[in-house]
Amino acid sequence: MGKKILVIDDDYNIAKKSKEELLAAGYTVVVAYCAKEGMEKLKAEKPDCVLLDLVLPDESGFKVAQEIKALPEFADTPIIAASLKHEEVDKHIAAKSGITVYVEKPIDYTRLLFDIKDVLGGGIK
Repeated sequence: MGKKILVIDDDYNIAKKSKEELLAAGYTVVVAYCAKEGMEKLKAEKPDCVLLDLVLPDESGFKVAQEIKALPEFADTPIIAASLKHEEVDKHIAAKSGITVYVEKPIDYTRLLFDIKDVLGGGIK
């Protein structure tokens, strides 16, 4: 299988669509629906990249990104944030939180796949 992507999104339909698109592109996909579950799956599954919703029911996605980056074994794991927040200040906070790429919802999956290939260093291995 391809590289592993962890999708953390509380919107079931978005998580499902993201999983379908990523599987079709050859990635292995793990899904979590809240920050707590996402952190558990991060540690258990050791993904190559995280697709992170910034608005989760139990924690801010910005905080989750900081928690991921604070763990030495995941400090270099790319995080792609997906959000309905379209303000420049949110993009600035995202960058300061360790987020590699910021995409707006609704997600343009063609662009997302290019972003994932880019952050993973050239694509599916």
